[in-house]
Amino acid sequence: MSKRLSTTHEVIQRTLFVYKRAKSEIWQCRYQINHKWFTETTHEYALDDAKRVAHMILMDANIKHRYNVAPISHLFKDVAKLTIKRMEEELRVKEGRVIYKDYIFIIKRYFIPVLGLKPINQLSFKDIEELASERVKNMGHEPTKSTIKNHNAALTKIFTEAVMRGYMTEAQKPVLQVTGRKTERRPEFSLAEIKTLLKGFDGWISLATEEQIEIRLLFKDYLEALLDTGARPGRELLELRWANLKYAEDPTKIIIQFQLSKTGKRTAVGRAMTISALERVAERNYGRSLQELITAQCPDHIFRHKSQYNKLIRPINFEKQMVFYLDHLKMLKCPITGNKRTFYSIRHTYATFALTYDKINIHTLARQMGTSVVMIEKHYSHLDAEKAIEQLGGEKTAGLLAS
Repeated sequence: MSKRLSTTHEVIQRTLFVYKRAKSEIWQCRYQINHKWFTETTHEYALDDAKRVAHMILMDANIKHRYNVAPISHLFKDVAKLTIKRMEEELRVKEGRVIYKDYIFIIKRYFIPVLGLKPINQLSFKDIEELASERVKNMGHEPTKSTIKNHNAALTKIFTEAVMRGYMTEAQKPVLQVTGRKTERRPEFSLAEIKTLLKGFDGWISLATEEQIEIRLLFKDYLEALLDTGARPGRELLELRWANLKYAEDPTKIIIQFQLSKTGKRTAVGRAMTISALERVAERNYGRSLQELITAQCPDHIFRHKSQYNKLIRPINFEKQMVFYLDHLKMLKCPITGNKRTFYSIRHTYATFALTYDKINIHTLARQMGTSVVMIEKHYSHLDAEKAIEQLGGEKTAGLLAS
C-alpha cells in the first residue's frame, strides 16, 4: 500500500478526504457517493476551515443524490470537448460512425458558442430554446427536420457522456423536440433536359480557352459518372483511384469501391456511360486503356486533369464549372422548385430515373447510392407510388438517354 501524503487528511473513513495539490495552497476535498468518487475545491487555505467546508460539501452531495441530482456541476463546453475527443478516437480506430464528423462540426459551430459556459446539469428548456434561436441566426434560415435530428443526435451524445461520467443524471437530460420546416423537394432535371445537357458538352468545350479545355473535358467525364452511378458529388469520385475499380462478370458494367463516403466504404456499379468516361480520362492522362490501368492496379486518383506543366492535378472549381455550363444552357434554375440546380441535382435525377424507368427496387437503389430506404422514400414521395414500389418498366434509362 502506498504511503499517504502528509497533505492528505482522512475526515471520514473511506468517504471524505481533504488534500492539497502540488504547488497549491488551497485544500481540495474528495468524497464518495454511491460508490463513485468526486473531487471539489473547498476554496479554503486553513485545514480546519477546509474540513468544515468538506463536511458541508458531502452533506449537500448526499442531498442531491437523494433527489436524483448530479453532485457536481460541470460546464457544457468541457463535457462537449470530452465527447468530441471520444468520437475522434473512435474514428481513428475505425470504430466510429462516419456521421461523427458532422456531429463534431455541429458541436463546435452551434453548441459550444451558445451553451459552453452553462453547467450541463442545470440546462433548462429555456436554454434549449435559446440554442434553437441562435441556430436559425447562425444558419440564416430555419433548418429542416432532418437537420434538427442530426443536431439532437449530437446533443444526445454530449448528455450521454455527462451521465456516464456522473456529471448529470438521466432525469436532468432536457427533452429534445424535432421541429423545423419540412424538407423541400430537390431541384432535378427532366429527361429532355438531361438529353440537352449531354448533347451540349462538345459545343461548350469548343468555346474553352487553352487553359480551360482540360478542366471542361474532365468536368464532362465527372458529371456523366455522377449521372450514371448516383454517387455523391465531391470526395466520393474525387478521391477514387484506378485501383478501386474492377470489371464485373458482365463487361458492360464496372464495380466501384468508394473509399471515402458519407456512410463509409461502399460498393456501387457503373454502366456504359461511366466506362466511356473513365476510358476517356485514361486515354487523355496516360495514353493507356482503362483495362490496362485496372489490371496494373494504378494507385493514382482518377478524376484529375493536366496542368500547363503536364502534371495531373485535382480540380478545384467544378462547382463554378457547373454554374457556367448550366447558365450556358439556360438551365440553371429548376422550373419545378424555382431553386438553382447543383451537382446534387444530378444525384437526385439519377434516383428519379432509376425509380421511374429502371428495374431497380428501392432497397437496391439505397445500397447503390449509399443511403437509407427511409431517405429514398422521403425525398422521392412525389413520384407515383406504383412506379416507386413496383418498379414498372424495364431497364430504359440508358436507352432513353442514348436515343
